[in-house]
Amino acid sequence: MMERIFSAFGRMSRRERILVSSMFGVIFLAVTGLGQLWLSSEIGSLEAKVDEDRGALKAIYAGSAKFLAQKRATDEMRSKAAKNVDLNLKLAVNEIAKKIEFTARDRRGEITGQKKLNDVMQFDQTQEVYLEKKKKKKRRKKGAGKDKKDDDEGYYRRDQPITLSDPVTFEAIYELLEKIEKTSQLLYVTDIEMTREFANGYVARKNATFTVSTFYYKGKEDGP
Repeated sequence: MMERIFSAFGRMSRRERILVSSMFGVIFLAVTGLGQLWLSSEIGSLEAKVDEDRGALKAIYAGSAKFLAQKRATDEMRSKAAKNVDLNLKLAVNEIAKKIEFTARDRRGEITGQKKLNDVMQFDQTQEVYLEKKKKKKRRKKGAGKDKKDDDEGYYRRDQPITLSDPVTFEAIYELLEKIEKTSQLLYVTDIEMTREFANGYVARKNATFTVSTFYYKGKEDGP
């Protein structure tokens, strides 16, 4: 093939050889120029992509401290909540209430002596609701039946309604609520319903109610 081309080129006149050579030179220059333009365009695109990625990395680094702080707070909260699975709200609140005293009065408003707050507290049925749960993957343990499922895991709330069987001073109630909120067991007062005595505005009427709640995490904690 090449021999035929060289043979044909050799039979050309000087003018024809110059024209053919010029034509190939123009083609070569055109191809080279287009290649350089394409290469420059690709390099420009890559540089723009690098700048974009660099900006994204800077944004990630700038927000990493906040993200890590939020993750630590979430992990800490989950760790505390995981310890509350078996928390007995009645016992927890009772331990706080038995350290608080108030001046008790009879129906006529006369002082009858000092009482501890836990002596006039009636605990209603504890209630539990889930806040956020996810189905765990079904696993069949060795020797387990086909229909056996793992418990749901996620965040739950446990509520303990409490009723005061006697009139109680608001001072004692405030002290109880404050101490409940300051515990490390994730105890919160989530509902209050009480009215003042007509004769003594510093005392809550009989059958005042409030609810103490806790949050717990049920299931396996996420690893680091």
